[in-house]
Amino acid sequence: MNALALLAATALTWISGSTVKVEQVVGDCDYSAQAATGQCKPTTSRTATRSKVLGTDLGASFESNGSVIFLFGDSIGPSEDYNAGDTMASSTSTDPAAGLFVDFFTKSDGTPFFVKVPGVKLGGSEVPNAGIRLDNGTFVICHTGLDRNLPVPDVNAYAVLTRFDESTRVFTQLRTFSSRPNGKFITPSLHASGSDVLVFGLGAYRASDVYLATAPASTFDTGAGTRYFTGMANGQPQWSASESAAVPIVTDNPLKTTPYTPSIGNVSVVYAKDLGVWLMTYDGGRQSLATAGVYFSYATDPWGPWSEPQLIFNPRRDGATGKFLHDPSITPSDGLTGPTIGGNNPATTPGAPYAPYMIERFTKVSGSTLSIYYLLSTWNPYTVVEMRSDFAIGHPRRRAARH
Repeated sequence: MNALALLAATALTWISGSTVKVEQVVGDCDYSAQAATGQCKPTTSRTATRSKVLGTDLGASFESNGSVIFLFGDSIGPSEDYNAGDTMASSTSTDPAAGLFVDFFTKSDGTPFFVKVPGVKLGGSEVPNAGIRLDNGTFVICHTGLDRNLPVPDVNAYAVLTRFDESTRVFTQLRTFSSRPNGKFITPSLHASGSDVLVFGLGAYRASDVYLATAPASTFDTGAGTRYFTGMANGQPQWSASESAAVPIVTDNPLKTTPYTPSIGNVSVVYAKDLGVWLMTYDGGRQSLATAGVYFSYATDPWGPWSEPQLIFNPRRDGATGKFLHDPSITPSDGLTGPTIGGNNPATTPGAPYAPYMIERFTKVSGSTLSIYYLLSTWNPYTVVEMRSDFAIGHPRRRAARH
C-alpha cells in the first residue's frame, strides 16, 4: 500500500542574519559599546574587578553538580600578563536573556586560580580544552607539547587526560590521551552518552577534520575499551582499537576542492534533547576570507551522517569586523584597540573569531526555531563574547516504499 512516513531526522536551517553578539563575558566594560559611546557599559560579570581577569580566550564548558564549568585559556590581568596562565570559572545561569554570570575560580588573596598539572607544561597556547563530569570523577584534557623553536610548533603536541578534584582544585595526571604527529584527538569535545563517553576530536591545530571515538565511562581514566570510528557498513558504525584507523565524520572543505586542506582549530558538540539530535560548531573554512568563520552541523547519531556544514558566522558578512573585532584598516580607528596578549600591538593586530564553544544548557527550542548560544574568542580585543544563532526547524518527509 502507499503511505507517508516521517524521517527520524530533523532539518535545521540557519536563519540568515540571526547570528548576533549577545554580550561580552570577560572584562569590566563592553569594548564595542565603549568604542561607540565613550562610556563604560559594565559586563554582567565584571571579571577584571571581581577576579582580576581582564582577558582570556576559549571557554569549553561542561556540567557538574548543577553548575557549568568553563575552561579558559591564556589569561591576562588588569596590569599583569600572568605568563599565559590558564583560568577556570563556573556559572549557575540558566537563562541567556538574563545574562551569563561567570565566577572565576580565585585563590584566597583574590587572584585567579590557574590550572597546574604536575609534570605537564602549560605555557602559551598550551591549555585545558575539554572536560566532563562522570560518576567516577571529573576529568579535564589539556593540550601541551608545543615547541616554538620548531618550524611547526605543534608537530609533537599531545593531549593529557587529568583528574580534577573539584573540592581541593588539584589536578592529577592520568595518561596521554592522543599525540601527534598522527593523533586525531589532540583537541577534543567530550559528551556522555549512556554508559559511554563520546570523544569528538581534532588532530593538527587548524589543520584537521573532525573524528569520533568512544570509551566506556567506567574506564575512561585508563582508556580501556576505547574504539575509533572507521566508517559505516550495512548501515552500522564500524570501530577499531587503532586511532590511526579513524576516519572523519565532518570534513572542512567549503570550496569543494580535491584535494583539500582542512583548517578546523576548535570543535564543540552538545545534545539537543528537545530535538533528539547532536549539534556541532567549529571554526573552519580558512581556505578563503569568504568561507572562514563558524560552522554548524547536526546528526541524529554521533557517527552521522552529519549534515552539510552551514557557515553561521563570517566576521565581514555578519558585520562583526569593526564592531567587536578590531579592524586596523578602518580610519579613524574603530576604537577596538586592545587589550591584547603576548606583546601584540593593540592598534595593528586584527581581531579574529575562533573557538565557538556551545553552552548546552542554553540550547533553546521555541516553536519552530532552535537557538544555540556559544562563547567566541575575538583575539583583539582579547576577550570572550557570547553569541546566538537561530535555526528554522523542519521535518522532511519521504514517500514510503510500496508493499
